[in-house]
Order: sequence, then structure tokens, then C-alpha cells
Amino acid sequence: MEIFYNSGKTFLPKIDTIFLQARGLAIVILFGWLALGITPSLNFPLALGITGALAVHYLALMFLIRRPQFRFNKFYFITLVLDTVATTFWVIFSGGYDSVFFLGYYLIVALAAYLLTRPAVATITAIISLVYVAILWPQLNSLDNWLTVALRISPCWIFFAVISHIAEHLQRSEVRMLKLFDTLNMRTTELEKIQAQLESIYDNSRILAGILDVDEVIKAVVQIVNGVLKYPAAAILFKRSESGFIYRGRVIDGEINLRLKSLDGASTDLLERVARAGTPVCIVDSKGRDDYAPLKEDTRSVMLAPMTVRRKTVGVLVAESKSVGAFSERDEKMFWVVARSAAMAIDNAIVHSEMESLTVTDELTGIYNYRFFAERLAEEQRRAARYNQPLALIMIDIDHFKNFNDSFGHEAGNLALKGVSNIISGCIRDTDVFARYGGEEFAIILPQTALSEAEEIANRIRESIESTKIDIGNGIAKQGITVSVGVTSYPENGKRHDELVQLADQALYRAKGGGRNAVQVV
Repeated sequence: MEIFYNSGKTFLPKIDTIFLQARGLAIVILFGWLALGITPSLNFPLALGITGALAVHYLALMFLIRRPQFRFNKFYFITLVLDTVATTFWVIFSGGYDSVFFLGYYLIVALAAYLLTRPAVATITAIISLVYVAILWPQLNSLDNWLTVALRISPCWIFFAVISHIAEHLQRSEVRMLKLFDTLNMRTTELEKIQAQLESIYDNSRILAGILDVDEVIKAVVQIVNGVLKYPAAAILFKRSESGFIYRGRVIDGEINLRLKSLDGASTDLLERVARAGTPVCIVDSKGRDDYAPLKEDTRSVMLAPMTVRRKTVGVLVAESKSVGAFSERDEKMFWVVARSAAMAIDNAIVHSEMESLTVTDELTGIYNYRFFAERLAEEQRRAARYNQPLALIMIDIDHFKNFNDSFGHEAGNLALKGVSNIISGCIRDTDVFARYGGEEFAIILPQTALSEAEEIANRIRESIESTKIDIGNGIAKQGITVSVGVTSYPENGKRHDELVQLADQALYRAKGGGRNAVQVV
């Protein structure tokens, strides 16, 4: 049977300290009583022994209370037993019927009524009543004595009834209040978590806005969904121009996958509806649905948010959970915020890429322009110097290009430039930087390339152009074109990028001066 109320948590955390202080004061008073000899009939040695036992018990409690695992319930129970025994002995050896120490029973019942359940207190009160009557039995030889004892015992039962009722009421109220505070703390924790998520999403959205590469944006969004929102499975799907969707990024149980994967057929119906409606959708239980292909086989809840920017849906952000009804309305709203931020960041990256492409490429040929060439040459020369690697530069000029324009027109000249640039592009490596230097002149930067290898590439380019007839349109027969080529390299020649250009240009003019359609090396 449970005899103690649940006192694991309380609004009165100092009650134990107050009790200990009061008990220590009571023991001091008892020692003072003995020292002053207020009750001459008292058996002094026995009374001193009992009071000493109380003092030892008190000091032991003061020592044990410092231990974190100390249980006050056991402490209170031992105290009630010890106090009952001590009070009984004080009554017996301080006059029995005439002793005033029976008042100690009131304090014992009052403390028990506050701490123990009603049946336990009733048992203790009955035991005290019987013990008191038993020790006074020889002196109960008259009706007056019986009435007096009955009057002395009755406050114990009054304390039991009143204090037990108050204690139960306080206990019920305290339990309700503690539950309320637990709920409040839980809600506060949830709000703090939501606030932390919102702040993190806001900070990450600002970071997203500064990312100018689409792949990096996709990776960052997936990391937000995985690290901040902590959804077990999520994906970014781009809407294709014709029909269907493409996975651009996925995360399943913390593992990020950025490989592209096409998604077609009826399994995209739900994605299509979300994209058309432009509003998020939350599926409480996706079991048995055939309009959506989940990332995981055990998926039960799905949340979908359209990525819309400038009134156009570019894709859908998806999150999944294996629990039914896992996503709340708050999750849905927060997820939509992430989806819109992702859409804006992706659109911003695409626009930047298009603008950057326009600023670094030649409008006619589609290869890099002079500005990009100059920046990359300086960068590659610094890298070659830092890591002690070779760097080659090739300059190419179309032979007799002015006469070609005069003969066939500028439109034909433009087609010739495009044709030559296409041939050169097929002769070089992906790591090489091919640019239009100006007019009919081209330049190629060859990182980690020795002079001899660069000369071989230059000869291959010259021979390919010479052997290819270029279509210049307007019904004119395909024309043969030749080029003059100049080659130089670092560190054999020059120490600065501008010196490399001058040397390659000198080699080019030697090729032109030597009869054209030739390669010269400096």
C-alpha cells in the first residue's frame, strides 16, 4: 500500500529545510529543559539518552541530506517512528498522567497528516491513541481522568481529519498545477524550438540568396531540410518543360544524393496537381496511393510544397515520414517558406549564370571573350608560378581575312569565324581556355602544358582548319581557310602574363611574315 503522497516535485521545495531547522530547534529546547531541571521527577539519564538519540538521528540526517540519491520519504517515516517512541518515553518518565509532553503527539499527527495518505494517518493516530491510553491505564481510576484523556486524544483526531483534508486538497491542486506547468514548459520548449528553426531558416535563406550556383543552391536546400527541419526523407524535384519531373536532390536517412533521376508516368499526378495549384499539400496517410512514388517504401505521410517564383512553379519540395499524420499545419507553413526561399535562390542563380555567360562569352562565336581571357591568363600564370608547373599560350589569326570579307561579305565572314572557332574547339582539351582575342584573332590558354606539347596542338589546329571547307551560306561553295599560329610557354619565355601575350603575338607575326599557314614557336 502506498502511504506517501507523490512528493517528487513540489511548489514548496524548502519544506524539508524548514522541517530540519525546526527539528534542530526542538532538540536544543529539550536539552535546555534537561539542563534547567524544570521537571524534577524526570528520569534524567533516560531522558538524556532519548534526547541524545534524537540529536544523533538529526546529525545523521544533516549528513545524508547532502547526497543526491537521498530519499526524504524514508527519512520522514523513520522520524515519525522515532518521535512517537521518544514522546512516549518522555510522557512515561515525566509524570505520566501529569506530563505535558503528550502535546508532542499532536505534532506527530500533524506532520503525518501532511505527508501521508489518509489511511496511513488514521493508522498512526489510532496507534498513538492506544499507546497513550495504555501507558496511563494504571492512573485511569476515575471518570474525570477518562474524560481528560479523551479530551487530550481528541485533538489528534481533529488534526488528522482537518490537516489530511487540507493536504489532499493541496496535493490535488499541486498535481493539477504541476501538470499545467509541465504542459506550459512543453509548449515553451516547442515555441523555442520553432523560433530556433525559424531563425535558422531565415539565416539559411539569406545564405541561399548569396549562392550563385544552382547545384550549390540545391545542396544547401537539401541540407536545410535534413539538418534544420530534420525530416527523415526529402527531395527537390524540377518540373521539366514538356512533362514529368526530375529529382535534383534527395536526402534519405541523412544520406544526401544529388544525382539526377527522371520521374514520369502516373506517379507524378500528385506533383502535377501541386505545381498547378501553387499551394502546399499534406497527405495524412499515403498508403495505397498510386499518384505518388515515395522515396522510401515505409512512407506513410507526405508533405509537398510548390517552388514558385515570378508566378511560375519551377519545381516541388517534398518531405516524407513513416508515421501517419506526422506533419502539422505548422510544419506545412514552415516547409512552404523553405520552398519559396529555394525557388527564389534557384531563380537568382539561373539569372546570374545567364548574365555571367553574357559578360564572359563572345556573342558571335559563343566562346570566351577577351575580358575573360585576360583574367584567366593572369590567374593561370600565378597558379603555374606557385606550383612550378608549365603554361602554354597559342595565338591564332585567320589569313587574309580582310580580303575574305571584301570578297564574300561580312555575313560570310561571321560564318567563317564561327566555323573556325568550332574546328579549334574540337582540337583542344576541356581544361584549355579558348577565347576570341579580337577581330579574326583567337587565343588558347593551355594549363600544365609544355612548349613541345603546345606546338603539337597548334599544328593539329592549323592542319584541321586547312583541310576543312567551311560553309559560308548564300549558295556560295564551301571555302578553304588557313591560319597563322604563334606559340610560347612559361617558364621558358617570360615571367608575366602580359609578356606571354607579347611573345605569342611576335611568334604569330613571324608565321604571317614567313608566308602564312604556319606555326612559329618562341
